[in-house]
Amino acid sequence: MDQANPENDLRAALAAFETSVTTPVVSGELADWVDKVKTSWTEASAQVHYQTKHLHPRQFEEIAEADAALFQQVELMTAEDEAIEEEREKLSQSVMRVAEHVPKMEPDEAKAAPHIKSLSDQAVAFVNRVRKQAVAVQTWYVEAFNRERGGGD
Repeated sequence: MDQANPENDLRAALAAFETSVTTPVVSGELADWVDKVKTSWTEASAQVHYQTKHLHPRQFEEIAEADAALFQQVELMTAEDEAIEEEREKLSQSVMRVAEHVPKMEPDEAKAAPHIKSLSDQAVAFVNRVRKQAVAVQTWYVEAFNRERGGGD
C-alpha cells in the first residue's frame, strides 16, 4: 500500500479485481480463474477496508472541521462507508464460497456458470459503489476547503 496515494492504490486494486471477475472463463481454466479472483479480491478488499476504516474517518473529521455546514454530507458518507464494509464482508463470503465449490465443478463447467455470473454481478456492483463513494468523498473534501462562504472582502 502506497500511503502517499491511497486513492491510486484503491483504483488499481478495484480495476484488477473487476478485470479478474469479469474475464470469461476459458474451458479448462476454471481453477486458474478462481485463483486470480481470490488474489485480486484479497488486495481490493484490503484497500477498501483501509479506506473505510482509516482514511475516510480522518477525511470526514477534516471536512467537518473545515466546514461545519457539510456535517450532513459527512454523516451520509459515514453511513455509506458502513454499508460498504457490510457489503465487503458479504462479497468476501461469496468469493470464498465460489473458491471452495466452483473448482469441483470443473469437469462440467456449465454448472459453474450461474455461480460465476452471480459473483461477477455482485462484484461489479460493489466496485461501482466503492468508486462512487470515493468520488463523493473527494468531491466533499475539496469542497470543504475551497467553498465560498460569503462574507465578501
